[in-house]
Amino acid sequence: MNAAEKAELEHLRRKLSRLSGQSGARAGTASGVVSSGVIAVPESVASLFPKRGLPRGSVAAVSGASVVPMSIIAEASRTGATVALVGLPRLNLAAAVEMGADLSRIAVVAEPGADRLEVAGVLLDGMDLVVLGFEDRLGPTGSSVAPARARVLGGRARKQSSTLLVLGDWPGTATRVQGRVREYRHLPVRRSGYGRIGGFRVEVQVSAPGARPVSDVFDLVVPGLGEEGVMRLVRPTMPKAGSGAEHGARVPAALAVAN
Repeated sequence: MNAAEKAELEHLRRKLSRLSGQSGARAGTASGVVSSGVIAVPESVASLFPKRGLPRGSVAAVSGASVVPMSIIAEASRTGATVALVGLPRLNLAAAVEMGADLSRIAVVAEPGADRLEVAGVLLDGMDLVVLGFEDRLGPTGSSVAPARARVLGGRARKQSSTLLVLGDWPGTATRVQGRVREYRHLPVRRSGYGRIGGFRVEVQVSAPGARPVSDVFDLVVPGLGEEGVMRLVRPTMPKAGSGAEHGARVPAALAVAN
């Protein structure tokens, strides 16, 4: 690590200290949020997880449709957890906000430098959830990470009762989450040659220690114009007549990151 990267890391530590101070301290965890021992996930998919969330002190890997980690980021921050995003310059924060994310509880390190694992390790000391990506360096996976370094980060997460969520593969990961878009819903065609996507259906599978893999399908829905609520994953239902699913003009930002 060169001098510039060390200086940036020290700057990150100072920012982290300020953010942790704003959220308030609590024993055994990174922020001031009362903990149930898990990082919250959307209620609709919670039943797929043995503990109805991502266990604190653990490492999980997620792959496939980006709406799945996006929904976890949104729910975690919405329920009071502090979240850090590392090495994810193309992550659509507008979509996260539409899913209910609290941006005041999210720190973004889009370009972490040569050693993003060191940056992630620092963040695990003070954040509840650290989301680590490799899209700008290694493609869609983190498979080139040495098992020894992966174990070090896993140990730090356990010590701090924080959670590391890796977008892609990760050596020795016990909990794996996969999302796959099954089909798209299209808004009614108004004229030949034109059309817009109005939503999609995604299959989510969770593989966790001591349990068989479980999966289910969910629809991404968005409130109609003038309605309250946030974009969310729900179990499939038939659209009501006159709802945004049939005639709405607004296309949610998350559709841009479905795959």
